[in-house]
Amino acid sequence: MTDSAGVPGLICLQGGNELTPPCREMDRDLLARAPHGRAVVLPLASRRGSDYSRTADNARRYLAALGADVAVPDDPRRDPTQALAMINEAGLIVLTGGSPRLLRDGLVETGLDAALRLASRRGAAVMGASAGAMVACAVTLLPQWRGNPASGPGIGLVEGYVVVPHFDGKRSAWVREALTNAPAALGIPECSGVIVNGAELTAVGRAPSTLITETGREELPL
Repeated sequence: MTDSAGVPGLICLQGGNELTPPCREMDRDLLARAPHGRAVVLPLASRRGSDYSRTADNARRYLAALGADVAVPDDPRRDPTQALAMINEAGLIVLTGGSPRLLRDGLVETGLDAALRLASRRGAAVMGASAGAMVACAVTLLPQWRGNPASGPGIGLVEGYVVVPHFDGKRSAWVREALTNAPAALGIPECSGVIVNGAELTAVGRAPSTLITETGREELPL
């Protein structure tokens, strides 16, 4: 990795159903493109306790089967020291899906949001799926139990886009909320993703993703 003044690492925003067989080719390619270092998984979109452990175990098995050296810290919401040290040495940082509100709040309250931004500026790659992709942006949608989603600040790894995950060509309320907060939305289907490398967007995975603005939609070809 380079120093903090180096080239930012690539970011892979995925639409959900992550860490499953249809994602293997996409994730194997991402691991090949990431700089040398461990794949560090942060399951902070999962609830404390067994939910966190279950997500961590699944991610560890999946990424190890792809040849990655995988590390998952103890839940940083108890003590972030271990996670901070791991992020500093990571080649790839993985934000798994679940609750975007839990993830965003967990990252901010532990200081891991700042550590992620620094790691990205040093060249580490970041993969965020569903909630992870949403929160990676400067603005994240925040699903509510009833009614349309709200929105709030993300951690700012990606500027100018709001992610609409699990995209099926519809999700009109999500798209409307996204476009009130950013120039464009990225509609990303499950087992699919968009690699953000500077100003360049590249669709990867099982299905094309969609760039949505107030003036129309553009399918990003695979």
